[in-house]
Amino acid sequence: MIIDKIESVKNSLEETLLKEGISTNISRTERILSMASGSYILLKGVSNIFSSPIWAGAELYLGFNLIQRGVTGHCAVAESLNVRTAEPTTVLIVEEE
Repeated sequence: MIIDKIESVKNSLEETLLKEGISTNISRTERILSMASGSYILLKGVSNIFSSPIWAGAELYLGFNLIQRGVTGHCAVAESLNVRTAEPTTVLIVEEE
């Protein structure tokens, strides 16, 4: 029963959030990890909002940006470094006689 629920959530994520678009430049694994860590940091920032507002603000900002990176599949840092991990690179090998 729980395995069916996990499969259902996995299929739902693959159909909606993890769809690759033209601007996707990070892999699916990076996207999942980014959303998970961003959610954790965002919730940590919400819980710390009254005890240390400056750190909480930084955590909220970082958590939101990580979630956004995971949902969109686009990373500005990877783009500026010309890193493209979402698709394999095609290599053409030509034999000369």
